[in-house]
Amino acid sequence: MNTITVTETFFSVEVLDMRRATAFYVKALGARVTFASPGWSSLMIAGVRIGLALKARHEGAATGLHFAVDDLEQTGAQIEQAGGSVASSPVELTPGVVLVRCRDSEANTFTLTRSAPRSVGTA
Repeated sequence: MNTITVTETFFSVEVLDMRRATAFYVKALGARVTFASPGWSSLMIAGVRIGLALKARHEGAATGLHFAVDDLEQTGAQIEQAGGSVASSPVELTPGVVLVRCRDSEANTFTLTRSAPRSVGTA
């Protein structure tokens, strides 16, 4: 039996407007565009590839994407300036782990997470 080797894992997000969606991820989350076309674009965010796939009549969906950030407030402001929105107030899931739900320019939902800095053990 031949062994299959997975060479990459990436996420695909459906969008209604490719230019608007690409601009959103670049401005809001610092994405780097590695490939762009009218129907498909590839972005890199924190070392992970995210594909944007054009879909006529797209109405938004949950993406399952989670972005860990240092500053929830600043990132939320960037998301709004880029054409997205902050969809919930911050929620502390466990001590020090705070989550905010957001929407991109295409009405897709994703999550921002801030974790408390880990302290070095004390004696």
